[in-house]
Amino acid sequence: MRQPAQITGTAAFLLLLYACTSYDQSTRIADVQKEEVLVLKHKYKSHHVYGISIRGTGSVDGEANISLILNGEPYKTEKLKGKVHFEWGGDWYSDTAEIRYKPVNVKSGELAIEYKFSIL
Repeated sequence: MRQPAQITGTAAFLLLLYACTSYDQSTRIADVQKEEVLVLKHKYKSHHVYGISIRGTGSVDGEANISLILNGEPYKTEKLKGKVHFEWGGDWYSDTAEIRYKPVNVKSGELAIEYKFSIL
């Protein structure tokens, strides 16, 4: 039988792991056939942001590009085609993040963006 401290420690670790990888906000590309700029906003203004995690899922019938913008330039980019799944993450020191979506020859599809700002 496990000791109560081991069970508590394991449960705390799993909770921390879930909290670190869960996305608490989401949005969608309104029309995958049209170019779109999304501005992701941190929902708690009183906290200091130090990181961001972004996940994109869906599908695109055709080809498109999506970029996370830093200082006006593409920081992270993905080429989208068919089934879509990408994850971006890292240091981030702003309450907002800009994502630019540009279809190349998209006929249909859907694209969801989940994100979380890491805060102190």
